[in-house]
Amino acid sequence: MMPGSMQNIKRRMRSIQSTKKITSAMELVATSKLRKTRNQLENLKHYDQLVMDMTSRILIASETNVENKYLIHNHKVDKDAYIVISSSLGLCGGYNSNVLKAATKAIKQEDFIFTIGNKATTFFTLRQQNVNQRFMELNNSLDFNQLTTMMKELEKLYLDGKINRIRIVYTEFVNNLTFKARVKTLLPISKQTIAEIKSIDPLTSAEFIIFEPSADEVLNQLIPMYLYSIVYGYLIESVTSENASRRLSMENANDNAEELLENLKLKYNQARQTAITNEISEIIAGANA
Repeated sequence: MMPGSMQNIKRRMRSIQSTKKITSAMELVATSKLRKTRNQLENLKHYDQLVMDMTSRILIASETNVENKYLIHNHKVDKDAYIVISSSLGLCGGYNSNVLKAATKAIKQEDFIFTIGNKATTFFTLRQQNVNQRFMELNNSLDFNQLTTMMKELEKLYLDGKINRIRIVYTEFVNNLTFKARVKTLLPISKQTIAEIKSIDPLTSAEFIIFEPSADEVLNQLIPMYLYSIVYGYLIESVTSENASRRLSMENANDNAEELLENLKLKYNQARQTAITNEISEIIAGANA
């Protein structure tokens, strides 16, 4: 192997080492963010569980006596509204592609789309769909007041009869290695769906709950609280999944860099040994001559 080849190997090794420094730094940042958002997710789960439990109890207790506006399909309209949560940055494995694939399968051309994250905004804007990008930075700010503003806009579309359903596309966080893109319906709320989320105390029935002033009024106050809570939970869960996916991608990149460096070191040593052997051979040949 020629000295030029050895120089090329050394150049490639320096390049990989530089890249590895960047990916190592990104892994540390992603790990730190993951720890923070996981703590937020754990803290939020207790409140979410209480709200889901209360909503479930009231819906089951009210049985079929209530024709609440949040429980009725607008069947005359064939449009839905979607919240699509993506990331604003890349280098997070299949996080964005999985979300966008799930969203593309579910969303129709005429549907309203509220995008969170730059990736989803760019994707649907290029497809010339009806995109509301005013809340695009929510995945960075995690501002609950801004999320409430978005949800009120969606509620108005639903209550004015302009859409049939409100749905969300997010990424479920299972653990640090597993995250799945999900599509869920937020409105209208079915009693069966709520019952599946939380197992209900068998003592819960109409005779144990008194509605004041009425079950309909209670639901009008409670269901928006429920919606804001679970959507904020889905947002935190998606951001947690993004950080976990990026940390995993950077960890894999570091492992690949180590493997490449080991292979290049082996090739460099072999080339160096070949060069030394050739020099010795030339010296011996010259001495014999």
